[in-house]
Amino acid sequence: MSLNENNITIVIGSGAVEKSWDPVIRAIKRSYGIDTTKDGANFLMAKEVYLLRTYSTFAKRNHYPEYYGIQKKSIDLLKHNISSELLKAQESCEIKPRTELKEIFDKFTNEGIDKISVVTTNWDEVLDKAINQIFQWGRPGNTRPIECYHLHGNMRNPGMMYLPSEITVETYRSKNEENIFGINHGNFMNLLQTSHKTILYGISLDPLDAELNVSLASSWISKDNKEIIIINPNHKLVAERVRLLLDSKSSVKILGYDPGELNNKVEYR
Repeated sequence: MSLNENNITIVIGSGAVEKSWDPVIRAIKRSYGIDTTKDGANFLMAKEVYLLRTYSTFAKRNHYPEYYGIQKKSIDLLKHNISSELLKAQESCEIKPRTELKEIFDKFTNEGIDKISVVTTNWDEVLDKAINQIFQWGRPGNTRPIECYHLHGNMRNPGMMYLPSEITVETYRSKNEENIFGINHGNFMNLLQTSHKTILYGISLDPLDAELNVSLASSWISKDNKEIIIINPNHKLVAERVRLLLDSKSSVKILGYDPGELNNKVEYR
């Protein structure tokens, strides 16, 4: 990166969207007849992914192929129902950006920034539209669209949506699918490696997202990386996870903000 470049990558999760998990919880109800919570939804989906992974391995050894077929249909139905519920929730504006989104972009993407990259782990497109409105309406003369990279897939292609705990290389993925996800993660890491600042907004770096966490760690080794900003009500928890991902000798600054109190900065190192 040249001396006159000042690049930011913003990684955004479901915490940036109001009621983001409500459609997913309804999809689980449609799929399994189970009432649950956000935590329960994560737990259940990770369990289903584990079963798919296991039965796929067995099927390749000619053991219980029918179980793999049943589990594959079950997860395909779940993804279809999640996609359907998210599309309806987005069109009805049930799910929407949190009120602080514009303030965050105004504060942390000010003048002097050469490049802003936005990556989301969300399946919906609520933030895609909102972020572009901020840049096109809030900044006269700026009409270039900001592309949001959907690292874990998009609701419009349910078959390519990542569920919690999934990774690029799975026993049940085709080579083509692995290549697509591998390219996506490679592009994501390249963005981080050429950024001087990473902003984590509404994302907790959950242990279920091990692949995401390792991608962050590998990218933050870059000498261009100077600062990591966490915007989360529980930024202390996320800051500790960030610290564990960084090299022990890293001099990268870690800053935390509550999204409702953006004037109060907490320096973790």
